[in-house]
This record gives sequence, structure tokens and C-alpha cells, in this order.
Amino acid sequence: MLTGEKAGKISAEEVPAPVHEEEEVAPTIPETLLPEGERLNVIIVSSEISPYSKSGGLADVADKLGVALAKLGHRVMTVAPMYRAYEGAEPTGVKRTFGLWDTGHTVEYCHKYEQVGKDKGVDHVFVKHGSFERKGMYGEGGMDYGDNLFRFALFAWASLEAPLVVPCGGVPYGEDVVFLANDWQAGFVPLILSSHYRRYKVYSKARCVFDIHNMGYQGPFPNPPYSEAPPFSFCDFGLRDNAYYDKYFWVYPEEQRAHALDKGESIKLLKGGIEMSDKVCTVAPSYCDEIMTLEGAWGMHEVTRFRFSDTVGILNGIDMDEWDPSNDKFLIPKGISFSAAEPAGKAKAKELLQRELGLQVRKDVPLVCFIGRLAPQKGVDLIEEIFPWLISRDPKGVTGDVQLVMMGSGEERYANFLRRAEAENKGKVVGYVGFTSEWEHKIIAGADILLMPSRYEPCGLPQMYAQRYGTVPVVHATGGLKDSVIQYNPFQDTDTGYGTGWKFERADSAGLQFGLWNALNTYRNFKDSWSKMVVRCMQQDFSWEKSAQRYVEVFKQAKQSPPFINPLPFEN
Repeated sequence: MLTGEKAGKISAEEVPAPVHEEEEVAPTIPETLLPEGERLNVIIVSSEISPYSKSGGLADVADKLGVALAKLGHRVMTVAPMYRAYEGAEPTGVKRTFGLWDTGHTVEYCHKYEQVGKDKGVDHVFVKHGSFERKGMYGEGGMDYGDNLFRFALFAWASLEAPLVVPCGGVPYGEDVVFLANDWQAGFVPLILSSHYRRYKVYSKARCVFDIHNMGYQGPFPNPPYSEAPPFSFCDFGLRDNAYYDKYFWVYPEEQRAHALDKGESIKLLKGGIEMSDKVCTVAPSYCDEIMTLEGAWGMHEVTRFRFSDTVGILNGIDMDEWDPSNDKFLIPKGISFSAAEPAGKAKAKELLQRELGLQVRKDVPLVCFIGRLAPQKGVDLIEEIFPWLISRDPKGVTGDVQLVMMGSGEERYANFLRRAEAENKGKVVGYVGFTSEWEHKIIAGADILLMPSRYEPCGLPQMYAQRYGTVPVVHATGGLKDSVIQYNPFQDTDTGYGTGWKFERADSAGLQFGLWNALNTYRNFKDSWSKMVVRCMQQDFSWEKSAQRYVEVFKQAKQSPPFINPLPFEN
């Protein structure tokens, strides 16, 4: 049984130039790099990075992509806010002062070197400032911090200055770099790069690629911030003039305004990041297509379509070492190990899961799982809709005799569904409101089928974890789910079929029933086909190295092209 409560919670003036202060040179770290003409200096700008700060998948991308790029031989720096003291992150002695709202704000840079192989590593640079040192990263108690616009404007300035002044291995990265700015929190990076540095003839060789992780989070800030406040301009953010304000400007429709006198005027950092960067990426090829639509772009379809020719989708990867069924730290102590070459151990993982969760220990019964946030986006309500059908026997005996494990946290109405489903079906259903990494690994390893009926999913990771462990995914064909699951077709390629799972086109109960029924039917009645599909799943390559190579292609394309916005330099 799960420890704790199974169905409860678990654990307008020219601003001063940057003030240059005395620098402290870090010890030199030898690196084996690519030849000069092939090596890139990549600066990953992200508001969070694993394992130091994390609220979602963005942190994993910043971390794992950086490691993969370094392993390919490129020089990589990550820049993130320092929300608290991090073990091993040491002050560099480098400080810079930036003028925002006519006041100087000084940041200090801390540094930690992460070795990722012989003579290769990632420079983690953290921006230390009092505005970041709070309980939350973006807000508390369901409310965003009121000064987030200031905080992430300051972060953008600090990120752009870091390659010029922070000595990593004794030598700063310099001007010939590629910035990878992630999501709205880094939306000011391309603005300051073009409006400030390029106009002062700095970073002439640098390029900025903007990475969209979720169009639903656009970084909107009303202007003026509240009724009695004066409107702000980009001069308040330390820029010499208000150039490119139109790239960020957004007017909300009347029905979305607070009151009759509200003009609905604002800026959106995601909008500006898309419009001003040299290239744009999304976290999956299909998501790249979806953000060109009204619904997929959350109303910003005209913005995304304007950059269509400069936008590419690259599927995120997963950590193939952490998610390795042959060497899983949660399974090895139990004597369980399996792989595509030796898949027999998966049956032991299933037995272990059944025993520890109090399910009936039966190898013949299909074990279905769901792991995700308890929210409408994840389609939990669709699972609730089909639940009576799933546990009731159909005329062909496909449904009914099924086990179901659900784990996640979020909205109380869905948490109550998990609790009720378990209470009414002891031995067949487990509903776990909460989340732990250990149980995520054990559930994915032991289950036969993973459900991901998300209404939209920019990339998604559980479907890739599942395939790595031979757990067959049933997913809504959206975003990265569409790209990472190959539709099973029993009549294609071989006599035992082709594919790694099932995809359904409509995010409704009928679509979910279609995919899940076919998966259950194949499991029960076509065992040889199922066994080979399990092996095919485990043979898929979702490594970050594969994704990193695609990012390098985009970086090189950006470097070979003129800047998308190349302003005339200031005359004095």
C-alpha cells in the first residue's frame, strides 16, 4: 500500500551604463571542444533550471538540453535567477548595476560548473538579487508577485550582460554567442539585445532564438499597471527610447476588460519575444502547427503566423539515464531490471506494483495508469466519464476485468473522483492524490497501458517515459503526444503490426474509449503482437542528444542569417 494518505496530500531618461566592478577570476577548467568553426557558445536563459528551481518541464529543458549540447562539444552557459542559496554555487565577485525606473539595481553573479563528461561541462550562472529571494518563483497563494515585470526585466538585463563579464574557466564567453530565451520570463532578452546592445554595436554576431514552451502563459502586464498609476514606457526598463514598444503592445477585447473605463492596453512578453527574436522554436513539431491556429495560439495566431517561416518545432527529450529500466534506482533494490533485449523483468515490476498498492496480484489482468495534474487540460474528466464503462464487462470481455492506478494533484473535484473510485473498487483501483518521483517510476514500470487524454499538450513527457519502460501509451493526438507515439496498425509492415500505441483525434470520451478499447483488446487477444509492441516502445530514441542536434541546426541557421531586427546604431 502507498504510505501516507493514498487519496490525500503528500509529502523616460537615459539610464546609467552598467557599473563595472573588480572581477574575480575563476580557476581554469580544461575543455575538449569542437573545432573553432563548429563550436557554438550557447547561453540558455531560463527562469528555472533543474535541480535548483523547478515548477514544470521548463526547468528540465534548461538543464538537460544544456548537458546534451555540452556533450556534443559546444560551450554552454545557463543563466537563471538565484531564488535561494544553491549548494556549490559560489560568488564570482562580478556585480553589475542596471538602471530601471530611474534607480540603480545591482545584481551579483554566482557560478557553478557541472562536469558532464571528460573535459566537458556546463557553466551554471545564477543572478542574485533581493527581488528573487522569496518563497515562490512567480507568486504565492495563487497570486502573481506585483513586481514580476521589474523582476524579469532585470533578469533579462543580467542575462545579456553575463557572457560579457562572468569569467567561466577564466574566460568570459564574449559577444559571439547564441541566446536561447525560454518562455515569457525571458521575453525581454531579444528586445534589450536589439534596442540596446546592437545599437551600441555590441553583440553584432550574436543571435537570439526564442523557445515557446506553452502559449497559454503569455506574460501579460497591464499598462498602466493600475487605474491611478501613470503608464510606463521602455525607458523605464533602462532603454534609451521607447523603440519596439509596438512589438509587445496588446489590447484586450472589451469582454475581457476589468471595467468600462479600462482601455485594455497591456504588453505581453511572450508576444514580444516571438516578434523580436531571430528564430523561434517550440517544444514539438505538431505544437508548432497548433500555435498557428486561433485556439492553439490562445488568440495570438496573427503573431505566430507572422513568424511562421522562422519557426520550427523540436521534440523535447528525456533523461535516458534517469529513465532506464535496466538501471532504475527505485527498481534495482527490488531486484528488478529489464530492457528491450531482455523484457521479461517487466512482469516482476508489475507484480511489485500490485503488491505494494494492494491490488490483486494477477499477471493476466491489464493494468492501466494515469499520472498527471488533476486539471481539465489533462483530460481527467474524460477518464471520469468513461470509468463506469471501463470497469463494466462488455459483450466481448475486453473491459471490466481491468486494474487502474491514478496519481496526481490539483483540483479538489478530480481528487474526489480518485478517492471515490478507489473506495468503491478496492483491489482493482488505486487513486493517489499527490506525487512522488519514486511512485512515478514504479507505476510507469509496472503498468501495461498509460492514459494521456490531454486536451492540449505542448510536448508531454510521461508518454516518452512510458515507452522507455514498455508501457503502451493511449493518447490524444495533440502536440508532442502526436509526435512521440506511433499509431499502431496491425496490417502495416509486418504480420504482427507496426507502432507504439494508440492516438485518438477528438479529446472526448468516445475518442478515449476508442483508443483504450483497442489497446485492451490487443493486450487480451493478440498477445504476440502486444509483446512485440512492448519491445518496439523500449527501442524508441527520446534522448536529449537527438533533440540537441536539431537545436544546433537552428542555431547555425540563425548565425548564418542577418538579424531579424537589425537597428541602425546610435550616432553618439
